[in-house]
Amino acid sequence: MTAFVLGATGFVGREVVRQLCVRGGKPVAHVRPDSSKLGDWRTKFGELGATVDVTPWDVTAMAATLRDRAVTQLYICIGTTRSKAKSDQVSGNIYEQIDLGLTKIAVDAAKTSTKPRLVYLSSIGADSTARSAYLKARGQAEDLVRASGVPWVIARPSLIVGDRDENRMGERVGAGIGDSLLAVAGVLGGKNLRARYRSTSADVLASALIRIAEAPEHDCIVDGANLR
Repeated sequence: MTAFVLGATGFVGREVVRQLCVRGGKPVAHVRPDSSKLGDWRTKFGELGATVDVTPWDVTAMAATLRDRAVTQLYICIGTTRSKAKSDQVSGNIYEQIDLGLTKIAVDAAKTSTKPRLVYLSSIGADSTARSAYLKARGQAEDLVRASGVPWVIARPSLIVGDRDENRMGERVGAGIGDSLLAVAGVLGGKNLRARYRSTSADVLASALIRIAEAPEHDCIVDGANLR
């Protein structure tokens, strides 16, 4: 099987690449061709044993790459933050442009190429009718994945914590408080609530994504304890 990881330079994406390599695979890590750190990523991923791909974000070009590389698993670990969007000079509705827009390109490319299994990294609370711009874009992206006509799995984790490239103190504090409250809820009988909403880490989540990518079940949404 050939795994192609979109969003490979992100917090979870690069861990997916690393773990696939540890397992003896030779994944393809996608990096934006205009990335200022392209040379660094070539070195880092090359040392792991992965191949770097710099196909531009274009449906026709991406579909050709998926065909040429005979891709069977397409990990879509795309996402952005306000600070990252600002540094990349992206304005307006950043989630609509990045989280939704790039996912649409990926899905359209998959439909017209090797029809690989889509493994979409979403978020708990994703809903195309949500008031939150982020959750709305995630929900709309999920709709595209579900309507793709190719095998798919959607992962909906809660907060993802760990050492990121950017300081996200609020997220770490929120996860700590939330996990403490969920621990109490678990003791009081809310085990399902705790399993669904407690935070996770990039390495645990990446392992779960690989597991559900290789499982026979597809066309399903996975969250909570099933992502651990």
